[in-house]
Amino acid sequence: MRHKTMTTVLLIALIVILKASISSAVEIVSETLERFEKEKKLIAIGDVYMSDGTFDLKAQKVIYYEDTADIEAFGDLYYDDDEITVWAEEGKFNRDKKTGFLKNALLHIKKQDMWIKASEIERLNEIKYKAKKATFSTCEPEPDSAQPWCFTGEFVDLVVDDTLTSKITTFKVKDVPILFSPVFWGPGGTTKKSGFLPFKFGNSNTRGIRLSPAYYLVIDSNKDATFYIDYFSKVGLGKGIEYRYMDFDTKGMWYGYQIKDRKLNKNYMELRGIHLQKFKGIDLLADINYVNKNDFYREYGDVRSASSTYLFKEYSKDLSARYDRFLQSSVEVSLPGVQSRFYLLGQGWKDLKEGGTSPPVKAELGYVVYPYRLGQFNVNFNTNVAEFYKEDGLKGQIFEINPQISYSTGDSIKLSQTLELKEIFYNLEKTAPYEDVSHREMLQYNAKAFMRFYKRTANFSHLIEPFMEGVLIGVSGKPPILTSSEIIDDTALIRAGIYNKLNFRSFTTEARIAEVYDFRAKNEWDKLYPVLLEARISFWKINLGFDTYQNISKKRMERFNSYIGFSPDETTSLSLSQRYTKYGALSPAYIWSPTLRDQYNSQETEDGIKTYAITVAKKLSERWSFTANLNYDAKGAGLRDSSLNLRYAEKCWAANVSITRRPVEIEGRQTSEFSFLVIFELKGLGPIRVYERSSSS
Repeated sequence: MRHKTMTTVLLIALIVILKASISSAVEIVSETLERFEKEKKLIAIGDVYMSDGTFDLKAQKVIYYEDTADIEAFGDLYYDDDEITVWAEEGKFNRDKKTGFLKNALLHIKKQDMWIKASEIERLNEIKYKAKKATFSTCEPEPDSAQPWCFTGEFVDLVVDDTLTSKITTFKVKDVPILFSPVFWGPGGTTKKSGFLPFKFGNSNTRGIRLSPAYYLVIDSNKDATFYIDYFSKVGLGKGIEYRYMDFDTKGMWYGYQIKDRKLNKNYMELRGIHLQKFKGIDLLADINYVNKNDFYREYGDVRSASSTYLFKEYSKDLSARYDRFLQSSVEVSLPGVQSRFYLLGQGWKDLKEGGTSPPVKAELGYVVYPYRLGQFNVNFNTNVAEFYKEDGLKGQIFEINPQISYSTGDSIKLSQTLELKEIFYNLEKTAPYEDVSHREMLQYNAKAFMRFYKRTANFSHLIEPFMEGVLIGVSGKPPILTSSEIIDDTALIRAGIYNKLNFRSFTTEARIAEVYDFRAKNEWDKLYPVLLEARISFWKINLGFDTYQNISKKRMERFNSYIGFSPDETTSLSLSQRYTKYGALSPAYIWSPTLRDQYNSQETEDGIKTYAITVAKKLSERWSFTANLNYDAKGAGLRDSSLNLRYAEKCWAANVSITRRPVEIEGRQTSEFSFLVIFELKGLGPIRVYERSSSS
């Protein structure tokens, strides 16, 4: 039986409720509607609207098969459900299986905000898609306007919130080709997935053209690895691998890098890592840091790709190790007890200074008792026996006992005291030029007293804290320096000062003055250390402050540092700073500390410093912002490290342009290195380093 309804003047809406072979009702609105009982299909023509409550479909013609739940739509197709939105010339859908096929279509996958435009798109299920001659991006296409960025691929496979694979792929910015790759793998969502990381390329006057692909591999839910390649046309090929893992009782990270530099004729290698393992009642910590060449970080510290992870942060490992003189490696096994632990420690160092001598390698067995309450006192204790070996031939054993007791009391005047004893026994060979001693004793007493006066009213608060502290250390003998205990010498220091803070509703000021007196200084006038003066003031939108060391005995200023910051609004900040250090000034680290051995004959001093710095940060609009930094050395090389960073941000992408300048030494000649860097931040894919160039003049 055929039933036909037509309209000549006005559109007539027909609603057909089907209940026979479908699980839910379907609503169809159209100009004309034909129903074929034998084929169990329905044909709607003219501004067709179709819905069952889970999707909405619009087209000029729709054929619906009741038994199979298949839908064929033609002309100005629009489809929308909870997962996707589609615009296409024509398409096929299955309501039950969530499959489909589209021609000349634009598909928006809502969960990861991915837009795919292709000649053909096939939906295999709710999360799997295939596309031919496709363009994909997280930027929404606009009529008569090129997308800010996109990838084009001949064949694209996508698993939502999993992976995206594209063959014969080009990365474009405003339809301008930037990068090409035969195969592209990338994340298909926000979860951790395998794929190629952002590609890096650039140019350097010393290393030549650079190409640096990287691949991220998910091994398991708690294990992953990253593989790096750095190709330098003038230098060679660098290879790196980073491996991370974490479980209930195990976690760690390892990073290795190798490059044979044909320009310097050196083979560079690096290994760094941490491993933590908990056995039944036993803890293991391995912390390895090694480079085979002292100048590794000077030559290749800037190209290392290892990431800063929770492990490196937790154990204060700085991957910019080129700023450290010593690389330390250690392995420790510990057995926790009740308020104590036993441990076995192996430790070694590598001196990165050319011609430097590394500290001795040691193996140490020890026992530590953590602080516990004994009446009104806190007591702790540790003892250890260690075997040492040094490159210059020094070797032997030491045995150390170190008890400590502390006590605190007072209310209006608080007093804290600590008494510590160290007894060290030696069995050493080749100790020259130091004393060949059999034992050494050290008795150390620390005390600190301070008062607090505080007043608060409706308009202001006032805090005053006078303080005084001292350290007395008596030691015997001068053995070779093997541990921190050997560094300490006879000491008698006392420091006194006062801290003052005033806080009004719109004005805050604070200041501190401190003075150190050294009872053991050989020169009477050197007993009085430089006076520390520092102050900070905040009012309106301005912050300023200074700190200085004034040498009373020599009647001169050792140091003076100052700064001023101005923030007229939330989008702008300006800061100016200045540093001055007189030539031969004492390093601040030595002004308050246990006297170091031979300090009076070889005090650490600093060369004269006079530098200025200016930093400006401004958000120009919702899209544009910049930061500029300038450093100038008035006593040395003149213009120092300086940079200009410009940022432009859209909804689906951002671009960062960075121009930097820094002084360098090339083949014994002082010159400057300029670098230009562009980084695109693509929503859904992360940062992509598009272009990098360095040059010297």
